[in-house]
This record gives sequence, C-alpha cells and structure tokens, in this order.
Amino acid sequence: MPPRLRIGFVVGKDNDLVEDPCFVGDTSFLGDVPEMYRVDPCSNRYLKSGDSRTAGLMHVDVAIAWHIHKNNPDIEVDIIRPEDISLERLRMNKCNYVLGYDAINASFESQARLAFVQRAFSECKSMVPSWEFQNFIYYKSRYMKACMDAGIPMAPTIFLPKGSRSAEDLLEKVISRGWERFVLKQSFSAFSIGFCKFIVKECQKDPRILRQYFAEHVNCPEYIAQEFIEGFSRNWETRVFWFDGKFAYAIANKAAVSSEDGQEVIVTGDDIPSEFLENAKRIGGEALKVLPQLQSADGQSVGLPLVRTDVGCSEGIVRDRHSRWDPQQRTFFLNEIEYGGTNYFARHLKFDCVPLWSEFYAAKSRELCGDVSTASGQSAKREQMRRVAAPLHRWALLDRCSLKMAAFEDQDLKRPRLLQQEATVTANS
Repeated sequence: MPPRLRIGFVVGKDNDLVEDPCFVGDTSFLGDVPEMYRVDPCSNRYLKSGDSRTAGLMHVDVAIAWHIHKNNPDIEVDIIRPEDISLERLRMNKCNYVLGYDAINASFESQARLAFVQRAFSECKSMVPSWEFQNFIYYKSRYMKACMDAGIPMAPTIFLPKGSRSAEDLLEKVISRGWERFVLKQSFSAFSIGFCKFIVKECQKDPRILRQYFAEHVNCPEYIAQEFIEGFSRNWETRVFWFDGKFAYAIANKAAVSSEDGQEVIVTGDDIPSEFLENAKRIGGEALKVLPQLQSADGQSVGLPLVRTDVGCSEGIVRDRHSRWDPQQRTFFLNEIEYGGTNYFARHLKFDCVPLWSEFYAAKSRELCGDVSTASGQSAKREQMRRVAAPLHRWALLDRCSLKMAAFEDQDLKRPRLLQQEATVTANS
C-alpha cells in the first residue's frame, strides 16, 4: 500500500461559520473535531486544548480539512492554525493550502510576525498557491496591470507605490483625468482597512484631507486610486468562485446604502440576475488567464485551486478622459481578485459547499503530488459533484435565515480577522 499523502491546510477563519442556523449542510461529521480547532466567538481565537468552559464554533476552513480527513484514507491531513505556522512544519507536508490565515493577517499583528510568516511561506516550496502567486494578488497593481494589458475592463485607476507618491501629485493627476469623486484603497490589506472616498472639490478646498490620509497610511506599500463608479453600490457585485479554472458557484451582494432597510443583501444561485452572473463569469474567466500558473510535482501545468473574481457594474457617466464606457448602458468590470483565504460564504449558500470543496482539494492534492492513478479515478466523481451542486443552488431558502449582512458592511467579504486586534478600521466600503 503506498504511503499516505500528508497535506497541510493553513486555517484561521473567524467569519465563515458552518455551525450556524443559516448553514444548510450536514455538520454531523464535525462531532469529533478536537476543541483546539474551534474558535471562541468572543476572542476570535482558537480554543486551548482541554478548555471546556467555552463553546467554540466551527468555520468552513477547518470543516473542509476535517471532511477530507474523514473521507480520504489516502490523505493525512495536517491542520495548521496561525500559531502553528513554521517553516519546519510546512516542509513536513507534500503541499500546503492557504484556506484562512495568510500574510495579510500577519501584517495586522506586527512587522516581526509578518517577516516570520513571509519567510515560512516563501522558503517553503510546497505552498499552494505559491508565494509568488500570493504576492501577485496581495499587490493589486500586479494583477490589475496584467488584466488591463489583456483588455479586461477595470475602473479608471492610478497606482501609487510607496516612495513615489504625494497628496499633491495625486490631486493633480485626478484633476487632469477629469474625476470629480474617487476612492483610495490599499494593497496588502483587507476588511476595507484604508478604503476611503473623496470629493475632488473638497480636496482642492482643503488639501489637509488627502495629506492626512497619506500621513496615516505612510507605511502602506501601495495605494490604488480609482474614479468613483456611478451605480456600483446600487447594483449587484457578483463574486464568482473558480476551481481548476471551472465555475464552482457565485454570490452577489448589494451595498447597504442601496437597500430599503439599510442592510447589505446577499443572494445566491438562481436569485442572482442572469445578466450579472453571465457577465461576471465572462470577465472572471478572462482574468484567470493572466494569473501565474501552477505546476505538479513532475512539472506539468495544472489548474489553479480556488480563485475568486469580483465583478462590479457601472451605469452612468464615467468622467475619466481615457474612458469609453457608454453611460446609457451597463458596463461590467473586474473589481478584485482573491484566492484560497477568501470568504466562502458557506452559511449564505443554498447547498452544502463543504463536500464540494473537500473533493476539489483532495483531488488537487493527488494531482499536485503525482498520484495520477488516484487523481484520474477521482476526476469523474469530481465532475459529478459539480453537476449535483448546480441544481442544489435552486433550493428555496425561504425563512431559514435572513440574507442580510451585519452592520460592518464588508465583514463577510474579506479574509478572517483572527489575531488582528491592533488593526484600525478607517472607513467602510
């Protein structure tokens, strides 16, 4: 009997519950998960072994890893919490997936912690995706420029790397481009930290507005300035999940300012308007082509694991002097790309996504590690699961749970907040 594949899963989510009244899937298999993999809902930290005083909750990253453990005897699962990360631990595994905690989370703790995680992830050559891929996503200008070069529509953008930016220079540029309103966001960030909206006339009247932003975020490696897109907040932003370059599922959300009761709304499956879903799939599929590719142990090119592409919608006038968008019709554009540490929206879906992701990751592990016979044997099963998932999207959710978001508008949309106590939220998107 061949040795089992030892596969690592870096976890750390605290905002993607499966033990939740809204989750429609089966959680009975989680009964024997060690308590140290459950998250304290008050502190957002993993419980300590033997701590029976707190009822910890299970999030989707650990659920996926545990499902693989329970259903794949050829795979030895190594669940790696943030506090367990080390180069030595990672090197013990054939490959290591980032499902939760990543370098952005580390950066919220301290520069020393970030340096430690960066070293572990960059020197371990079995990270999936690779450190090079992760940086391609963390630094937004890298994938944004690649997408622009490929002709993928994006909002009018100005890139502001650290060391060559100033508030005065930015204001001059946005005026020359014809913008009236714009937003600033940051690379190597999450949870809308550093996201802020500006009105050009106000910045001209009081230059301290932009100067204060630059002073507060002086250490950020890169700002992204974009013209404010009319219609973005009142239309659906559609987030498409891909695995192996194939569509898995999608969710769409509409901003709280556009809803009748002031709460953000999420829809899934057949509730997503077809125009928004099909355009999001079209644009997202093109974006996948510009991403760094993945190779198996024998050097063969293989499909990427989880990638999420977020597509927005513009309607109205775009004032950028380079733009050719028609204000009389909707224009769909790529807003963001994320990877495995993103939110899976498990409790918002109308089907149980855990077995789906479990099968995807198990099959990808065999493919990456060169277990061709098992991987090919699982291919048909994986394709069957894709077909099964499609009609499950159509289940009526009815009164099972509200699809409205919590007050923090972007809380569910980004990476987990575990161990980021020092982070300061400056503005919500």
